[in-house]
Amino acid sequence: MTRLGVLGVLPLALLLALAGCGGNDEAAGGAADLPGPVPAGVDYADPPASAPAAPDFSVELVDGTPFTASELWADRPVVLVFTASYCNRCAGIHREVASAVDEHDGAIALLGVAGTDDRDAGGYAERLDLEHPVAVAGERVWLSYAAREPSLVVLVSRGGKVLRGWPNGVDADELAPRLDELLVHE
Repeated sequence: MTRLGVLGVLPLALLLALAGCGGNDEAAGGAADLPGPVPAGVDYADPPASAPAAPDFSVELVDGTPFTASELWADRPVVLVFTASYCNRCAGIHREVASAVDEHDGAIALLGVAGTDDRDAGGYAERLDLEHPVAVAGERVWLSYAAREPSLVVLVSRGGKVLRGWPNGVDADELAPRLDELLVHE
């Protein structure tokens, strides 16, 4: 092979190698972690008429995907976890909430909400690797839920009504029965 032929093959080989290395990896907490369709046969209890409307918000997931919260609660209840990468306690709460949500096999969604000042929100999502999305939201979103610091957990009904909040977080044992109440069992 001539020297020119070798030089022409090297860029092609490099391009093919790069395409196979990491090109298909999807960031934890990004669009790939959004829930699929609600499982067949799942019915939800109606929220109390007196429950306040959940403030809707548009943000980006940690992978840069634009996202609107009401897209989740249009179909199913959602648990919001206001969290931060620097908060070890928050990571434990986020794991507890994910454990309770996962017991419901896709009938309930989970969305982590980190602040825009949290420069490691993507790293936080990677470290937790919970297979649930993590959004990056500004102070206005946090304040609309009265979240002044991380570890607030908010339960939103299907259709977007605030059902309950836990300002200091919640564990799986306390959250699981609240999630069960959202499902109509026949």
